[in-house]
Amino acid sequence: MVVKRYKVYLAVMLVVALGGAAAVFFTGTSPRLGLDLEGGTSVILSATGEGEAVSKESLDKTVEIIRQRVDAIGVAEPEITASNENIVVQLPGVEDERRALQVIGTTARLTFRQVQAVTSTNDPKAKVPEITKPKGPSVDDEKVVYPSADDPSLIYTLAPAKLTGDVITQAQPQLDTQTGNRWSVSLDMNDEGADVWAKFTSELACLRDKNELVKSEVAIVLDGKVETATGMQSPGESAGGGVECGQGITGGSSQITVGDEQEAKNLALVLRYGSLPITLEQQQVSKVSPTLGRDSLNAGLQAGALGLGLVLLYMLVYYRGLGLVAWAGLVVFTLLFYSILAILGETSGLALSLAGVAGIIVSIGITTDSYIVAFERLKDEIRSGKSMRASIDRGIARALKTILVADFVTAAAAVILFFLAVGPVKGFALTLGLATLVDVAVAFFFTRPLVTLLGRTKLFGSGRFVGMREALGARA
Repeated sequence: MVVKRYKVYLAVMLVVALGGAAAVFFTGTSPRLGLDLEGGTSVILSATGEGEAVSKESLDKTVEIIRQRVDAIGVAEPEITASNENIVVQLPGVEDERRALQVIGTTARLTFRQVQAVTSTNDPKAKVPEITKPKGPSVDDEKVVYPSADDPSLIYTLAPAKLTGDVITQAQPQLDTQTGNRWSVSLDMNDEGADVWAKFTSELACLRDKNELVKSEVAIVLDGKVETATGMQSPGESAGGGVECGQGITGGSSQITVGDEQEAKNLALVLRYGSLPITLEQQQVSKVSPTLGRDSLNAGLQAGALGLGLVLLYMLVYYRGLGLVAWAGLVVFTLLFYSILAILGETSGLALSLAGVAGIIVSIGITTDSYIVAFERLKDEIRSGKSMRASIDRGIARALKTILVADFVTAAAAVILFFLAVGPVKGFALTLGLATLVDVAVAFFFTRPLVTLLGRTKLFGSGRFVGMREALGARA
């Protein structure tokens, strides 16, 4: 009964290992390479200026918005993850690094506010108010002081926001046909925003008619800077007929004047997908060239191949036939692990980093150690006076308990590293944890059944072919 069950275990394990490898081979699926192997840019962003702990919901929303922005600029297979109050963005193969970083880090908190006063820092007699420090969404309900984006010497005192970027439904860059060299971003609002905008601009137009020209201006503020501050034109002053008191601007349209074409496109992109719910600050930016990535991958593969070759040679010389069992186990381990990495890369976006390669190399040692523990335990059982078959049944069972405890400790360390670490260490922890789980599966469903079945054959039962003859002789 035991023999039949072990044959089933072996058959299932071989079908899974060979079938998985065949599936990824014939479909052309391979493990995705991370930024440090393929080349690209990595940036670690942290929440700043919020004054309170960042909620998981805010981080998840931020990750979603950043992913939409990155997809829009055409970066293939980005990896964007949140850890604690940090967001790690990895952009393999990115070409325009400067633009990508600008699009990613822009909060794009857009507000429409009434101008209350304008102060010039060039005026020695003027009392310049203190600039409002970056805050969270609560600043929308407060009176603020912000500088002009075009002329930092102009300081605007602004009323609480009448509208925010949440009402924006569309943002498109466009060239000002009158000047021919100025770009702007046209904005369309939803119905609720359009109603508030019409009422707001109507009130400003009434202030204009009362000659309160400064307070009749509307400031469009983006991330703590006044992008545009314009007054309401009187009817007859423009081709559009101006803005009338009591009517305002209907249709929910507006525009922000910016500099060049690229700036307009970037601004339209970030406004189109909404503002980030938290303010982010770049903590670390690293760039890896494709050449360096390939060199790192080759070095990692060479180190892994050398280590694996030495391990296989040692196992064969020391354990003879059992060394071949270790060889077969490592082959099954490799096929399973490669298939898992390829499938997770295709379905879940898992990318193999250089740290992950290090985790794989370490896992080779862990897997080999499992065989050494099992084989040495087998020798101890034979020396104690048991037959080969009894030694295998008892020794392998006890060895598996030791292997299970050791793998549990390794897996626990990998889980702790994965949830607490940031950046490449996560890759090391993930591959190490996956390799540990595969090692447990191979030990229970391949190594144990194979050794047990071989121990019942005449060739292996004599102990000569597996390096156990001396132990059996010592028992006699």
